[in-house]
Amino acid sequence: MWKKILTYGFLIILLMLVIIGITGYEKGQNVENLKKKYTYPESAFVEIEGMNVHYRKTGQGIPLILLHGVASSLHTWNDWQKELSKDFTVYTLDEPSFGLTGPHPKDDYSLDMYMRFLDAFIEKMGIDSCYMGGNSFGGFLTWNYALHNPQVVQKAILSDAAGISTAGHFQRTLGFALAAGRFTKNITHRITPRFLVNFSVKQVYGDNSKIKDGQTQLYYDLLTRDGNREGFSEVLNMIVNDKNNEKDIKQVSQPTLIIWGDKDRIIPLEDATTFHELIPNSELIIYEGVGHIPMEEIPKKSVQDAKAFLLK
Repeated sequence: MWKKILTYGFLIILLMLVIIGITGYEKGQNVENLKKKYTYPESAFVEIEGMNVHYRKTGQGIPLILLHGVASSLHTWNDWQKELSKDFTVYTLDEPSFGLTGPHPKDDYSLDMYMRFLDAFIEKMGIDSCYMGGNSFGGFLTWNYALHNPQVVQKAILSDAAGISTAGHFQRTLGFALAAGRFTKNITHRITPRFLVNFSVKQVYGDNSKIKDGQTQLYYDLLTRDGNREGFSEVLNMIVNDKNNEKDIKQVSQPTLIIWGDKDRIIPLEDATTFHELIPNSELIIYEGVGHIPMEEIPKKSVQDAKAFLLK
């Protein structure tokens, strides 16, 4: 009796895995097809480190560079870019292994590469000094670049930023855990079930009703851009480590705005407090009921706070 139950149970699980494998298989979407769908009138491309980097420049005024998180793209800043372009020259870009930019030709996803990449981008844009902001992994790059090139970065915005003892944080999301896992990451490079992307997007919002139509499709399409999933795994493994960054973060001297959703399921709220305590010239704003990406979930309120800080 129990043998039959176990056998049937095993067969059902096996069948489910086969169905997931068949329905979730995606060999990698062609970038030229994605460009037709996901570029803006202001979209441009610049060659850096052998990559054709997608970026968007709008507005006039002091340069402001905004950096997105993992599995995201410059589209995450769309509402912020529209508003901030009234007072600043706003640059958003698809970082290596994300969006339309795609993978690094040498599979280099080290922090050193990202610092070189930002050096090159800033030089090619002719920027002498700027403000910089980032969400999640983009926040991790922002505070690191503020240390790497302090004469360029004059002010910083950290939105639900990575970097405080990151090990364990990104595994809170099933999709991230699978993409970073030693035994599962190679599977995720070819099999990306839509339900898993839907689930992951819902996890980064505090209020799922705020997810816009087409937003999940955007994440799915750009995640499955040819080569992005392989790089995504490497970036996650670069961030997810046991290194304690507190000594470095203490060295950030620029005026810094820290914003955070109190329902962030990816990086806990206590990290916001730690950033605030470590960075001497910092302000902290916590949004009630908001998740990991305030610039998408509450764009009007979060951009007002960002603008007020930058214009001070």
